[in-house]
Amino acid sequence: MNWLTSRCAPLVAVAAVAVLAGCDKGTDLNVDLPETTAVNTSYKDIPLEVATVRLSPVQTLKADHFMVGRLADNVAGTTVAGTYSNVVDAGGINTIITATGGIPTDSLPSLYTTTRLDSVVLVAGFDRVYGSTSAPVSFDVFKLAAPLDERQAGYDSSTPAALDLTPQGRLGQNLTSRLDRTQTQVVTAAVAATATTTGTPAVTTTVPDPTVRLVLQRTAAPASGTRPPVSAVPSQFATDLFAQLKAPGFSQAKLDAALKGIAILPNVNHTGSLVSFSKGYKSRIVVYYHAADTLKRVYSIYFGPAYSGLGLPSSRDPRYYTTVDNTLPNPLAALATRSGAVSAAALSGTSYAQEGTGLATRVTLQGRVTLKSLTQSTDTSGVVINRAELIVPIKPYTNVLYTNPSQLYALEVDANNAVLQRTINYLPVDRVVQADGQSPVGTGYPATGLLTNAAAQSYYTIPVTSYLQNYLYNDPAANPKYLVLTPSIRSSGTLSLNRAALDATNIRLRVYYSRKR
Repeated sequence: MNWLTSRCAPLVAVAAVAVLAGCDKGTDLNVDLPETTAVNTSYKDIPLEVATVRLSPVQTLKADHFMVGRLADNVAGTTVAGTYSNVVDAGGINTIITATGGIPTDSLPSLYTTTRLDSVVLVAGFDRVYGSTSAPVSFDVFKLAAPLDERQAGYDSSTPAALDLTPQGRLGQNLTSRLDRTQTQVVTAAVAATATTTGTPAVTTTVPDPTVRLVLQRTAAPASGTRPPVSAVPSQFATDLFAQLKAPGFSQAKLDAALKGIAILPNVNHTGSLVSFSKGYKSRIVVYYHAADTLKRVYSIYFGPAYSGLGLPSSRDPRYYTTVDNTLPNPLAALATRSGAVSAAALSGTSYAQEGTGLATRVTLQGRVTLKSLTQSTDTSGVVINRAELIVPIKPYTNVLYTNPSQLYALEVDANNAVLQRTINYLPVDRVVQADGQSPVGTGYPATGLLTNAAAQSYYTIPVTSYLQNYLYNDPAANPKYLVLTPSIRSSGTLSLNRAALDATNIRLRVYYSRKR
């Protein structure tokens, strides 16, 4: 029986909350070895030197979310996010819906002899707002000067994109939308009356409607009954686009000529919230119009996760990404350069790990993690590493604005906080600590430190057994000086602002080891 798999689990869970160091007999640690076996099993907690660093840029290309807004907080300073995306015609989406037995809601105006443009609205569904939802957002929408290159992999949180700043390229400025919309949802459908039974009305409830709607164009309409008059919002772009939609033969090529892509940015007056948009079915520009039969119809132009929002591979999505810029406060001002680091002592025993901004926690290995420091002896013969884990506690009562990340990863970095790489199959890959049981110099199986929510103190535990075995018995010159603990890596494909304030003084490497006598 493997001694790691059974009776030691309660011991590890209890010990993960406190800073401990000890040395016990194997049987005291519930190791399945007889008392007479010539092996003793011990464990030791090695405290680590900790600092906050910034891994920049952050990978945001085709992430699971895109973000727009501006928000200030006392840790990361002012965070500004904007999104850039190519666009796709609704034809491909309609084909998929039809193939699965659905009925597309979009129809081209060219199918009807008489049509009238009502409005053009940018619609996007969100699932998280950082900051206040009571104040409306204020966004600007621009055309891109050139489409995002589908063959370029380098789009990330710091990649600029050229905007079309001509009057025709400004699709809308200072466009507002509420974040606290609600909608009526039917809980029980109405039952019609019959000759023998009495009908019952539908049962409804009010639920949130997490959708941003930015009006790019609107046709004026007079007052009607109790409805007030609707003012016009002119747009030459919308007028020209509708003219092309009415002409036969509209295609992706014609759309690309008219709209090379869009950028959605926070208006200069927008503060207090940053909106995170999900892989929903709502990221699109909707053209509302009336046909001769007076029925209201729509046609959509999609951006962002158009196909992955339907559960299809993200490779089919038009290229999109988010830029994230931080104006750092004084305590973290040193992180404006990649090589900057802020010690835990300068932050009152705290370090940070945050998605989106690149804030991460760096721990020092060289000079601290050796066989001699483990055994407290110059005699290191016969030492076997049974299990090793990084224990990373969270400071209690530190997260109000943001949620703790659900996991942490460990990356090898150099003295300038640049992520180290190795070549596998002729391709450079980041040196991410791999899961136990996998090759420590491989890729594809990153060690994941999941969040454990405990009453006394929540913490992350990152398994590093295979990594430490390789580290201690490897050529020291090939080992990195630092590991950086971060909530996201290049392959994770996630984007949020989740942040953990870590109890840096109690971050330690716990090692269980045996010595053959």
